[in-house]
Amino acid sequence: MKNSILLRRFIVTAFAVALLSSMAWGDGRIARFKQGLFLYSNWDAPHVTIDTCLDMTITELHIPNAVEHNGRSYPVIEIGHGAFHGCHNLVKVFFNELSMGLLRDAFKDCPCLQVIVIPSSTPPKMKTNHPFYSGGFEDIFEPYHAESVIVVVPPGSEEVYRNTFGWSNFRNIQSTMPTDDQLDQGVIKARIGHLELQIQQAREQANRLERELEVLRQLEQSGKK
Repeated sequence: MKNSILLRRFIVTAFAVALLSSMAWGDGRIARFKQGLFLYSNWDAPHVTIDTCLDMTITELHIPNAVEHNGRSYPVIEIGHGAFHGCHNLVKVFFNELSMGLLRDAFKDCPCLQVIVIPSSTPPKMKTNHPFYSGGFEDIFEPYHAESVIVVVPPGSEEVYRNTFGWSNFRNIQSTMPTDDQLDQGVIKARIGHLELQIQQAREQANRLERELEVLRQLEQSGKK
């Protein structure tokens, strides 16, 4: 009897929460939707996160200030976990004008990335307080991006970026678009960094395999005794 009462209370409470949420958001409540090149997510919030890039061959992308869905406008305030991971041809990224957040792996495995253009004088936040996907520079970008990527910011805000967590890792922060010579050097630096990373990963894999092999040999020897 007691369990039955508790169950009914739980159902009524859940229904009430759902009803209030529906009243607050009406027909505009969404979870995930596609628009243009991106898959967005929204969990009963007045803004959206870019979850995934739907074109992995893209070379240049522009992040919109907002997107329309079901008659509602949603500001784009976050680049989600692994949003552009594996976009091997991506060269240039143009951020929107909002104060954005970046989550773990957003630009991992983007070996051709050369230019990030940010129109806001307030640096986007590399989120360290996210419950699942927080991270700093090396969690969001590849280590070699520090040398190979040029970050273009509004005039007068260069020092702000150079002294901001995460963005201070970038060696090239400037207020003008890069020259052809800078881009050429960036290609070389990116390729060197990518190869060095691949070699490091191969060595780590070889070390893991050697440790596993040693354990198996020891087990084999102990079984013969």
